[in-house]
Amino acid sequence: MADGGPLRIWRGAVLDEWIDYNGHMTEGFYGVVFGMASDEYLIRMGFDQHYRASTGGSFYTVETHIAFIDELAPAAPLAVDTTVAGADQKRVHLFHELRGGGGGVLAATQESMMLHVDTSIDRVAPMAEALYAVLRADADAHAGLLPAGTTGRAIRAVGA
Repeated sequence: MADGGPLRIWRGAVLDEWIDYNGHMTEGFYGVVFGMASDEYLIRMGFDQHYRASTGGSFYTVETHIAFIDELAPAAPLAVDTTVAGADQKRVHLFHELRGGGGGVLAATQESMMLHVDTSIDRVAPMAEALYAVLRADADAHAGLLPAGTTGRAIRAVGA
C-alpha cells in the first residue's frame, strides 16, 4: 500500500517446512515473517551494516503481540503491510498486518516495540537523526490510520 496508507514492506510465500500437522502455517513462523518485516522496515529507515559499524547502534525487540485471524495454506503468497503506530528517538512501535492470497485476506497482526540500543554500553540510547527523520515522517504519515483499540491490547486472564 502507499500514498498515506500502510507500507507494503515484505512479500514472500508460505514454505513447505512452515506447515504443521493441521496442514497450515504453524504459529511460530508467523513470528518469523513478522520479524523479517520488522527488519525490512529498519532497512528502509537506513539501519544497515554501515550504521551499525559506525554508530554501535542496534535495535532490540522488547515486546510483541500476535493475533491469529485466518489460516495460511502451503505456498500461499504473503504480504506484510506495516504502519508506524508511534515513535520517538529511542522507540519504534510498529503494527504489522500479514495478508495471504496475494495480499488480500488478513491472516494475522503483530504489534511490536523496539528499542534503539548503544551496544557499546548495552543501554537504550537515541538513534541517529537521519534514521529518526525517516521514522518520524512515516509516523506522521500514518497518524490516524489505526482504529482506536487496535494497539495496546493484552491477553485477558482466564476467568477475568
